[in-house]
Amino acid sequence: MDSNWPRWIFASCSYHFDQNVSATMFVEGAHRETESLTEFIEFRMDGPYFTETSKDYWHVYFEINIMLQTLLSETDLHAIHRLAGEVSAAFTEIPIYKYGEGVDDDDSFIACAKLKQDKRKRERIQVNHFGQIEPETKLIQATVEGHYELYLDA
Repeated sequence: MDSNWPRWIFASCSYHFDQNVSATMFVEGAHRETESLTEFIEFRMDGPYFTETSKDYWHVYFEINIMLQTLLSETDLHAIHRLAGEVSAAFTEIPIYKYGEGVDDDDSFIACAKLKQDKRKRERIQVNHFGQIEPETKLIQATVEGHYELYLDA
């Protein structure tokens, strides 16, 4: 296994969503200034999880979860739903590149992560609406989640 794989997967996936959604995007854990924003998204990823299926051949699985936030508006009750639709449409195949600043990071293509779709395993693009979490905060939240896999040679 290449020790750079987790970083390259994370960098490629966060870049993919940043380029394919018009709302301002933050990566989970990064400092953010949101006071002037009416909507924004937060990129979150669980994994990647690695399984060596045969010598030097790896199955990689990970989950992407995008948190959506919009200001509550009496004139636009559909804002969170429009944003959820735009984010959902960005859940496509994701090309994985060697992004970064290190000696091994040459921006070359590695593989393409494929969105898993299996009704029996509940693997699908899933939108969850949480509504207004705190009554005194005029903010509505939702998430969009999808599961991905790819195969890599060491």
